[in-house]
Amino acid sequence: MLKLAWRNIWRNKGRSIITIAAVMFCVIFAVVLRSFQVGVWENMIHEIVGNNFGYLQVHQKGFWGDQSLDRSIDLSSTDVNPVESVEGVDRLIPRLESFSLLYHGSNTKGALVMGIDPEMELPGLQLNDILLEGRSFSNNDSVIVVSEGLATYFKVGLGDTLLFMGQGFHGAAAYGAFPIGGIARMTNPELNKQLVLMPLSKAQYMYNCENRATTLVVAIDDDTDYAAVGDILKKTTSKSLEILEWKELFPEIIQTIEVDMAGGRIFVTILYFIISFVLLGTVIMMVAERQREFGILVSIGMRRSTLAIVTMLENIILIMGGAIVGMAVVKPIQFYFKYNPIDLSGQMKEAIEQYNFEPKLYTTTSFIINLNHGTIIFCIGVLVSLYAVWKIMKLNPIESMRS
Repeated sequence: MLKLAWRNIWRNKGRSIITIAAVMFCVIFAVVLRSFQVGVWENMIHEIVGNNFGYLQVHQKGFWGDQSLDRSIDLSSTDVNPVESVEGVDRLIPRLESFSLLYHGSNTKGALVMGIDPEMELPGLQLNDILLEGRSFSNNDSVIVVSEGLATYFKVGLGDTLLFMGQGFHGAAAYGAFPIGGIARMTNPELNKQLVLMPLSKAQYMYNCENRATTLVVAIDDDTDYAAVGDILKKTTSKSLEILEWKELFPEIIQTIEVDMAGGRIFVTILYFIISFVLLGTVIMMVAERQREFGILVSIGMRRSTLAIVTMLENIILIMGGAIVGMAVVKPIQFYFKYNPIDLSGQMKEAIEQYNFEPKLYTTTSFIINLNHGTIIFCIGVLVSLYAVWKIMKLNPIESMRS
C-alpha cells in the first residue's frame, strides 16, 4: 500500500506540489510569527538581565526586601569562596547600588547610582563598548559616567559637574560632587534614563560603605544553566546570604511575558483555524478530482478500507514532506532576523520605548519552535485528511464514475 501511495502522489505532480506548498507556507507563517514573539523576549532578557543585572545575584539576607545600605555585604568578613568554587561560576562582581538626588544648576532628578569596577563587569556595563563620548574610568578614578537620558535631562556634557545628595550606611549623609568623564547609551531603556556609574571605591566612600557591597553578581560561564548553578549555590552558601535568580528579582518581567505569550497563543490558535481550512480545501480539491478514479477502483473490487488507507498514506506523506520542507526553509529566515533585527520607527517605536523595551524585532533560532509548529500542523493535516476517508467509505461507485 505504501508503494501504491507513493506512485499515486507522482501521478499528478501539480496537485502534490500544491499540497506540499500549502503545508510548507503554513509552517513558515506559524514559525515566523512565534519566532518573532519569543525572540523579542529572549533578546530583552539577555540584554536587560543577562548583560546588565546578571541571572544570579548574591545579597545579604533581607536586602532585596528594603534595599537598605544597612543590609550591605561586608566584603572583609564574608566568606565567598564557596560561591566562587562552584562549577560554572566564572567570577563574582561586586557592586554598590543606591539612589541619590542629583543637582545641576536649577535642575534636580533622582537617579540610580551604581559603583562598579568596569574591568570586572558584565558586557552591558563594560564602558568602552557603550560610551557615546568621553572615556571610561578605573576603580581609583574620580570621574563618573552618566547615561544618555540623564545627560539630555540636565543638558550637561563632558567636564560638567553633578552634585549628589542621599543617605548612606547607618543613616550617614551621602553627598559629593563629581565631574562627568563620559556619556553612555545603555541597552536597557530604563537604565538609559537614570543611571550614574562611578568607581566602586568612590561610591563606597560617598555612601560610608568602605569595603562593602550591596550586590555580588554571579557571572556564569557561557552555555551554563544558571538555574542549575543557582540550585547548587542555594544549598552551599552561608545562611547570612541569599541567592536570587532574575525571575525573583524582576517578577514584573515574568508577568509581562506571560501576558504577551497568552495573547500570542490566542493569535496562533486563530491562525491554526485558518490553516485548518486551507488544508481542508486542498483535501476537498483532491477528493473532487479523483471521484471517478475512486469509483472505478471500488467497482473492480478494491475494498473501500484499503483505498482509504492508501489515500490516507498519500496525504500523510505529502503533509509530512511539506512540514519538513517548511521547517528547513524557515531556518535561514530565523537566523537572518536574529542578527539583523527589524528596527521599528514612528509611533510604534515610541510606544514600545515607554515600556522600557528596545524597539527592535528579533527572532529566536530555537529549533523547538520549528518542531512544535511543524508537528501541530502535521497533526492538523492528518485530521483534515479524514475527510477523504469519510468520502471514500460512503462512496457510491456508479455516481462517482458518472461524475
